[in-house]
Amino acid sequence: MVSKSSHGPIWIAAGVVFLAVIAVIAWLATPHGTPQQNLVDQAGRQIAKVKTVEGRLNLTQKGTTLQQKLWVQRPGFLRTETEAGPREVQGTIVVLNDKEGWVFSPVLDMATVVDRGAYKDDLAGDNGAGSLLERMPDLVLAALKNQAQIHIGDSTTVAGRPATLVEIVIPADDPSFPPGVLQFWLDDEYSYPLAWRDSNGRELRFTSVTFNSAIDPLTFVFYPPPGASVHRIKQSQ
Repeated sequence: MVSKSSHGPIWIAAGVVFLAVIAVIAWLATPHGTPQQNLVDQAGRQIAKVKTVEGRLNLTQKGTTLQQKLWVQRPGFLRTETEAGPREVQGTIVVLNDKEGWVFSPVLDMATVVDRGAYKDDLAGDNGAGSLLERMPDLVLAALKNQAQIHIGDSTTVAGRPATLVEIVIPADDPSFPPGVLQFWLDDEYSYPLAWRDSNGRELRFTSVTFNSAIDPLTFVFYPPPGASVHRIKQSQ
């Protein structure tokens, strides 16, 4: 008598289970939401991968363009140096760390310092966007999450990196951006805003940028030049 092997059905069953597992994994890896929700989810995952940013950018507001060098270590650390612009703002330095916020004006030969928790963007006046540059990706992500409609535009290149245009309409009750159309170009790899333009005509555009390179911790420490006056603003002021 020839006995029949029972291995055949076992292997068939194992193969079916294997294919089912592969199908489930593929389903989980495939976006299932709307294009808007998929964009928000992807942006959140990619921005979380950004630890440091270093680059140069042009910031235009009120008809004036500032060329700045930028260092960011997320979360909370920033340094900008204004390399070109009107004489009264050239050389202005903004430094934010976990304890203090500094603004140094070479024209006035004065450094203004405030506790980090009390720092406000207007401390730098027209010298730059201050901590907005450090908070920008999170503000953009928050604005995306609050949108019912998101327009995804064409792909382009910003600062030598592939980027995609996204347009949303900011409501009147949003404190982060002026109401109206906000355009921003998200880096295809990290979803970091490489350029943006708001309804007030303020524009930012990186001309060069690198992500996740080591930054010397002393970059985010400021020592006033010898002879410079130092004005410390207390929270009550």
